[in-house]
Amino acid sequence: TTLFRSGTSLVTRQPVQQRIGDRLPNTVLLMTSAYLVILPVSFALGVFSALRRYTLADTVLTTLAFVVYSTPIFLSGLGLIMIFSVTFRKLGLPYLPIAGMGPPGGDRTLLTLLPYMVLPVMSLAFIYIAAYMRYVRASVLEVMNQDYVRTARAKGVSERRILLVHILKNAALPLITIVGLDLPFLVGGAIVTESIFAWPGMGMLFIESLDRADYPVLMGILMLIAILVVISQLVTDLLYSVLDPRVRLS
Repeated sequence: TTLFRSGTSLVTRQPVQQRIGDRLPNTVLLMTSAYLVILPVSFALGVFSALRRYTLADTVLTTLAFVVYSTPIFLSGLGLIMIFSVTFRKLGLPYLPIAGMGPPGGDRTLLTLLPYMVLPVMSLAFIYIAAYMRYVRASVLEVMNQDYVRTARAKGVSERRILLVHILKNAALPLITIVGLDLPFLVGGAIVTESIFAWPGMGMLFIESLDRADYPVLMGILMLIAILVVISQLVTDLLYSVLDPRVRLS
């Protein structure tokens, strides 16, 4: 009871803040890198697919998005390992490491860290790109049918300006909402991805604490996620007021 109330791990006897503080930067690094890939690629593919609606390219992208999104993340992670680590190594090609954040006992630098980040980032990026691309496509198609877009065309505004000024900004609003809902839980750790690639982040900490019934650490992680949910929703509302002139904060 004393350990629980004092916020001390029941397993390591370390403060919960220290346990979380040791792992949180690793998860933030992984998620930030993944989202630097996810957001621009998913937005670009979604816009491309919407502007070429019902063409062969749109059909192929939509089909691939459904297939990738339906694939369990542990299966895609193991598939990436089989291709880029096992198969490449057998063929004598440069292969990617599959576990950890660097060579054992070595100094961790950006150059040593990058190869270890490729597979987990790809594993996360594929499924989220497939999901976000569908949201962007649907949003762009909806905005293209709005009255203000038709009015802009009637006034002779160029298609490029209509796309950049009227369509893309408004089409980004649903994506901001989805990202705002996802980010707090991703900071809590991509449990499956971190487990597959032995990435020492919040997801691994959650699994370890769950296996050992380390309740203070579990409660600390859940409390962090709850706080981030509130903050992310506040930031999302503020971004809405910036991107959409029809929304005003009172």
